Amino acid sequence: MPRADAGAALATELGARAEDVERVPTPRGGTLLGFRCAPDACLDLWRRARERHPATGWWPFITHTPPSDWEWAELPGGSHRDETRGPFIAGLVELQAGELLQEAETFRPPTGHLPVRDLDDLARRLTAALPHPAPPRPAETRLATFSVGPPEWICLVPTDDPVGLPELLDAPDTPNHTPFPGRESLSYRDHADVLREWHDRFGAEICYLDTAALLLSVGSPPTDPLQAARVAIEQYAYCPDFDQLIGGLPEIAAHQAPAPFWFFWWD
Repeated sequence: MPRADAGAALATELGARAEDVERVPTPRGGTLLGFRCAPDACLDLWRRARERHPATGWWPFITHTPPSDWEWAELPGGSHRDETRGPFIAGLVELQAGELLQEAETFRPPTGHLPVRDLDDLARRLTAALPHPAPPRPAETRLATFSVGPPEWICLVPTDDPVGLPELLDAPDTPNHTPFPGRESLSYRDHADVLREWHDRFGAEICYLDTAALLLSVGSPPTDPLQAARVAIEQYAYCPDFDQLIGGLPEIAAHQAPAPFWFFWWD
């Protein structure tokens, strides 16, 4: 079956009527399909469509935005990858080391301890400061946290490289996160670089995507407290707006990094 027909067939298989499926062309020469779903059924539909991806070639994601309202950037932006820094996430953390070490002051023991020296010391101190883990919030709750309501759309995109969706769909936008020396914001390729590393290490996959938010379904999240602390540092370097979502580094390390869903939101 041709790939275009496979997308329409998948939408029908998921319960959409043909006349209710929106279809728009993307600036990169692809197609974006979408249809409404009941809010409490979106995650199940995503799982079903994701299981079919090897056969259909269409990757699903949940969103608040229908295809006809999707906004396309004029310039997709290049990568800020610096091969001398090694993996992109490590370079992103290194660039923000000062801010990250400053964040440690919010949970460093008040007396009898030297200031945090470096990022390795930060990870060890963070591990020692972890609050008692709370049960992870359901993915549906995370999606509705900073929205007027839960998402009601399932979108489908033809791709063999789902972690590259930010480059295909110009999302998410992070205009207030400018971690690079020239104060540039994260590019769509930067997002793809981050997601590719987390996919390779933890099985992270795009579940929700919208203008300024992202939810990853994580197959093998870190279970060791020190590893969770290191991942929390990476996540904070990637999305410093966590204080409006979850809290500081200890809360990220305790409640998000070990969880099967990672939610990011940029203000």
